[in-house]
Amino acid sequence: MKDGQQKMARAVEAGIITPDQAEALLSFWQQDNPPDPIQADVTSPMSRFLYYLGALIVIAAMSWLMNTAWDLFHGFGIFTIAVGYAMIFCLMARYFRQKSVVLSGLFVVMAVCMTPLGVFGLQAGLNLWPYEDPGTYKNFYRYIRGGWFTMEVATIAAGFFSLRYSRIPFAMAPIAFALWFMSMDIAPVLSGADPDWTFRKQVSMGFGLLMIGAAVWLERRQQVDYSKWLHIFGAISFWAGLSMLRSDSEFSKFIYCLINVFMMFCGVLLDRKVFLVFGGVGFFGYLGYLSWNVFKDSIAFPFWLTGLGLAVVYLGWIYHRKNEQIQKLVRSITPACILALLPERRRAA
Repeated sequence: MKDGQQKMARAVEAGIITPDQAEALLSFWQQDNPPDPIQADVTSPMSRFLYYLGALIVIAAMSWLMNTAWDLFHGFGIFTIAVGYAMIFCLMARYFRQKSVVLSGLFVVMAVCMTPLGVFGLQAGLNLWPYEDPGTYKNFYRYIRGGWFTMEVATIAAGFFSLRYSRIPFAMAPIAFALWFMSMDIAPVLSGADPDWTFRKQVSMGFGLLMIGAAVWLERRQQVDYSKWLHIFGAISFWAGLSMLRSDSEFSKFIYCLINVFMMFCGVLLDRKVFLVFGGVGFFGYLGYLSWNVFKDSIAFPFWLTGLGLAVVYLGWIYHRKNEQIQKLVRSITPACILALLPERRRAA
């Protein structure tokens, strides 16, 4: 909107439109594009940085506390602490609701992050494990086990419920994080036994694709950019599962390279840098494989690879200078049925 106001001011100065027409157009645009509550928050960038830093410290501190004080608090003690913290954070979120959208939203996120801790404490106190006893809470961030599944489901449910009260993109972070962990822990639940690693990787890839699809769907329906974190963790889940698959076939490795190139294409189409990053890492990894295995005795390959690297740098420079033209080109060669699935602002970009 600020950019639109500046353009309108220049149009008025150039005599293209009158001041009354500029005001009428801005009013019309505001009806179709309500102001972003995050941008409307007048807190300074430094204040926001301190808000986020403090929230991350609180979340990390609770994990550390439970790692070192397990024998002291036990199951119901941990449940009580988690519920107590969550209630305090909810009260703080309500207090700051009219004062700062960012700060209020962060307190809601902190409350949601107490969910896996509280569910674990309750399950430990009742000795109620639907799949298996996963051990101590500190292993939640270290080991892949089906016993964490209930905690992840509860965190996702609490996260989606919290979106009614939190209007910041970071509110989706605990949901996407729990979905990422679920993509790893759900394999034993689906198989009913201890599955092999190939099945785990395939499940991770499928889960990642579902998260990316959900992100695209969500982006079409929400003004707040909740989809960003789903894109990030969906890309991580898909790319990690894909990259850990093993095959001795050169054709399979080449297909892996093409998939990474397609991810970069999707990064341009969706305007999401995470796909460009992971796609680029995978593509470079394939080139590294060629240099160290297939062409390790070739004298010419390092020179060709150097030329390719310089070409990639040049492409980056071209993309920087002609970003809009490239976006239009990518959309012009994308089938209409695919463009129809994208958010409206991505189709029009």
